[in-house]
Amino acid sequence: MESKFEGFERCFNMTINNTSSLQYLRNTNDRRKQLDIKIAKGTAITLDMMIQLKAELLLFDVLYKNIERKKKAKKCCSMINIVISTLSDRINHMWNTSILLFDIDDEIEAEFINMSKRIIKTSCTNCRSCDIPINSIARKIKIISIQEDVIFKLSSSDFMKIRQSTAFIDKTLMIKEVFCNKVTKGTVITAPRKYGKSTNLSMLKYFLEIQVDSLGKPLTKANANKPITDTSNYEIFKGLNISKETDIMDKHFGQYPVLYLNFKIEKSIKSYVCVLDGCKEIIHKSFQLHSYLQNSSKLSTQQRKECKCWCDDASYKTIKKKDDILFGLQLLCTFLTDHYEKKCIVLIDDIDFFTQIVSTTETLFKDYKLIILILKEFLSFLKDNKFVITTFATGKSGYAIYSIMPICFQIHPFYNFHNYTDYYGLTENELKYLFNKSEFKNVSVTINEVKAYYGSYNKVDEDTTDKKKIYCIWSILNVLKYKRVDNYWRDFGNIFCNFENPTIKKIMQKLLIKGQVMVVLNNKEGRKTHPTPPPIISVSEAPIKNSLDYYFNLMLDLGYFTCNSTSLVLLDLENNTGSCVGYVTIPNQEVRHDIKDKISLLSLSS
Repeated sequence: MESKFEGFERCFNMTINNTSSLQYLRNTNDRRKQLDIKIAKGTAITLDMMIQLKAELLLFDVLYKNIERKKKAKKCCSMINIVISTLSDRINHMWNTSILLFDIDDEIEAEFINMSKRIIKTSCTNCRSCDIPINSIARKIKIISIQEDVIFKLSSSDFMKIRQSTAFIDKTLMIKEVFCNKVTKGTVITAPRKYGKSTNLSMLKYFLEIQVDSLGKPLTKANANKPITDTSNYEIFKGLNISKETDIMDKHFGQYPVLYLNFKIEKSIKSYVCVLDGCKEIIHKSFQLHSYLQNSSKLSTQQRKECKCWCDDASYKTIKKKDDILFGLQLLCTFLTDHYEKKCIVLIDDIDFFTQIVSTTETLFKDYKLIILILKEFLSFLKDNKFVITTFATGKSGYAIYSIMPICFQIHPFYNFHNYTDYYGLTENELKYLFNKSEFKNVSVTINEVKAYYGSYNKVDEDTTDKKKIYCIWSILNVLKYKRVDNYWRDFGNIFCNFENPTIKKIMQKLLIKGQVMVVLNNKEGRKTHPTPPPIISVSEAPIKNSLDYYFNLMLDLGYFTCNSTSLVLLDLENNTGSCVGYVTIPNQEVRHDIKDKISLLSLSS
């Protein structure tokens, strides 16, 4: 075996930073395995990903230079071609995962694209006996090119940028649905990653907000009684489906002060103190979006001083009083109402960031109820009719959202059929529309192949039994970009550590062969008054029934399960209560492969 390695190293005949090629390859492989395990467990950070990516790109570059030397010596480099082909897939996988798991800044992505283009600069023309020509390998490197980025914009959730892409899907009629739903004070939509939550929220912001200059003065020249048609935001929606709804456009476009909040922060949540610090960061970033308030003539001297404190990168960190933090968003909402002399519309992204806790530490277990109370207080201003017209929020898991939102809010879980079902993911008609676009005519993958591998999530209307099939938009766009069926679904988090539990592992393995299990679906009413922390699931002990129900509900929220049929209500006549139950199964081959990979990776780390 060692002689093969020696021959392998002689073939490469190179060093990287005074390290032998063979040792460097071994180290890179070992680090990649450990990184994949960290990703599965949810402990990987952006820096981990970039360090590994840099190492593999460096190896890629050195391999090409070595091929150039072999080309001049008229030597075959087929073995290096094979390694480069494998490495190109790994680099693509890493970059794709980075985009999926982290918010990659557009400027960083551009730098990466330019770097990759510099590395891919040679070709092997003399080596006729190579198994894989270098030009072919270079084409197979699936790093996003400038042209492809224009088509897909996969790393962006900014509606304006996505609007300019070829793969844009018009879902603007969701705006009409927002104004048709006047029953509740607010709406929360839950869906897995990469189903368009942030993009749709960005769309609402562009549509609703009053565009102002740096002094907070409206940019439109239209008077109060006329529709706004002279702003850059108006140009974004021109020609889209919502522009044909003249009543909605005239009454609502560009008419509201918008309080836009993103609850996702960099820090991990280890105690309620982390939540308070996170709340401060949210307030700070929200005030910065309205920095003109520091000079608003509609506010008092003291109010402008408070705005300046919250806007400043350093001074907001010195705010210690708990009440100043808990009522910070209410303060901003008040200032916006005073400045515009209009009530606000509130948009919130990742509203469950602080409560989507999969497995608790002892500290978190003790602090969980306190965290819920803090967040409930933090969001209490949303029900105030004096400052807020309505709220639209998104999240991944509904389990704890019920506990922190006002009782007047309507929460729509991803697995349910509801009025917003068509706007998160791709419908069958939208799937056909994309595959029929002239820009994608050279994609050899058929729509039937896509349906077979990326089987839909089933949404069944319990009243009419109407069915909707929804596909993962991220996966379909990747098929069109890379022109092949592959596993593009990746989620991460310590939820997968529970695959090491024998009971859960056994159930998951049963589901992998197309089985199904019955789950008690979220008991939202109980959690409104009695929030309970996520259960601690031991690695070895069998989890209790409530723990399993919680875990499977979370898997349902994250898109790893789909309901097989309409839910049923089982009555407990003795206690005069009822439970909603349903059968769940793994939705498609792509998710099934991801679960198998996670189980395999966690077995390696055991």
